[in-house]
Amino acid sequence: MKRLSCLHTDRRFRRLKFLLALGLFSATVFPFAIAFGQMSKHRYITIHARQYAYDPPIIRANIGDTLHIKLVSKDVTHGFYLEGHDIDAEIEPENPVFRVRNPSQGYNWRSVSEIVVNVQKSGKFRYRCSHTCGFLHPFMQGELVVSPNYLYWVGVLLAIGVAFWLLWQAIPVGEVRSDDDRSEG
Repeated sequence: MKRLSCLHTDRRFRRLKFLLALGLFSATVFPFAIAFGQMSKHRYITIHARQYAYDPPIIRANIGDTLHIKLVSKDVTHGFYLEGHDIDAEIEPENPVFRVRNPSQGYNWRSVSEIVVNVQKSGKFRYRCSHTCGFLHPFMQGELVVSPNYLYWVGVLLAIGVAFWLLWQAIPVGEVRSDDDRSEG
């Protein structure tokens, strides 16, 4: 009978090892699967500037996204300054090519057809007209809203929860006594 009890204990130990391995596997693989689903994306955005507004007024992105921004002016010469990203542009009416500079590096303007921005910080960043375009010019602004990648952290917590649940299921509630112990007690 003692031999049968050892086999039962070995089976339980193997089940515990299996569940522990399964829990560790899910804790490491599941978050990466979700994270790769939410990997950074290339977003192509055309911003239309007109007196005294930008369209779209709000741009949403996630940390790690790469924004390809094209600027189009409908009426007069406008500016585009993106706070927190050191980008200033000057847009002429109906011209697909515009001038861009990095203000922290001086007044070296270059002509481009799109601005490429890799967003690495979460938060709200205003973009505003940096070239006087009329009497309501100070009110011409929009927002870039960069969100953190919440799905990754939800995946991590869910995987840890699954691992703990598997461990809890594998641990016996009471001690199993062998038949020899039962006959003595």
